[in-house]
Amino acid sequence: MEKQLTKLFPMVQFKKDTWEIDEFDCASIFLLVGTEKAMVIDCGMGIGDLRGAIEMITDKPLVVVISHGHVDHTANARQFDEVWIHPADAAAPMPQELARRKWDTERIAARQKGCIGAPYTMFNLYPYDINVDLRDPGPDEKMPVVHDLYDGQQFDLGGGRIVTAYHCPGHSAGEMVFLDSQSRSLFAGDALNYNLGVGAVPVETTLRALKRIRDMGDQYDGIYNGHHDFRALGAPLDDDCLPTVIEMLEDVMAGHIVPCETPSFWGQSVPLTKERVDPMAAAPAATGTGGQKRKRVTLRKGRNFLGINPDNIYEKKD
Repeated sequence: MEKQLTKLFPMVQFKKDTWEIDEFDCASIFLLVGTEKAMVIDCGMGIGDLRGAIEMITDKPLVVVISHGHVDHTANARQFDEVWIHPADAAAPMPQELARRKWDTERIAARQKGCIGAPYTMFNLYPYDINVDLRDPGPDEKMPVVHDLYDGQQFDLGGGRIVTAYHCPGHSAGEMVFLDSQSRSLFAGDALNYNLGVGAVPVETTLRALKRIRDMGDQYDGIYNGHHDFRALGAPLDDDCLPTVIEMLEDVMAGHIVPCETPSFWGQSVPLTKERVDPMAAAPAATGTGGQKRKRVTLRKGRNFLGINPDNIYEKKD
């Protein structure tokens, strides 16, 4: 008999009709329920039966939006009929290869457990089997219809709950954030956190996008990023995160780039400069595979770590 996929995701309702679903220490999925529809923000690494877990909360029609095309935000997209993603990230496979997802699952979970500390790190607390619940899509899980998600697009969930998408490139070229006017919450994907990697676009572009988010601060009370190892489940990022990242990017623009060598979440040191393969960069449109190497240096200010490409600071002028 085939084993059923788990629906027992840790989750918390942190505001009225607003949930954070923890994909077993890998990624955060957010569920916003209006009177007519419900919105799902991101689809995680692909562990378990995400749709089944959501349908235990609501039976309303689902609007599924993807903050960006990286492996840990798209993988359960095939459980849904339609998804919305920015065109710059739409070529990414949904999901990416299983071996890559298993490797990332173990690394991200170790990072998150390390942030919480013992005795949490000593036990496997969650009801899932990585060899069963993390899998390739089944035969009935076809590719969803993929719609373009664009800056300023609004989704009316009913009852006055309107969610607006804003383009915030940096971590990826198509990174999007979502402002929920009713709960006064900003859902940021990987556009902002305390261990932020940017470089998909020039630093100058990212700085302008994050300043716009800062200037909208009277419209939200908290920012919720896509991994809760930088905050407690159901709690927003601390208020210092965004202004500190902006200060660091302004320093970079002024030419003040002082790389630091930092320990990784897994014990080894991270070198001052390294090249990494970005699966979203120069990906063939048909497959989304391939990618290209990008240089990266790590900067630090207080609690914030920022990875930048020192060769991609300024926008090209016409």
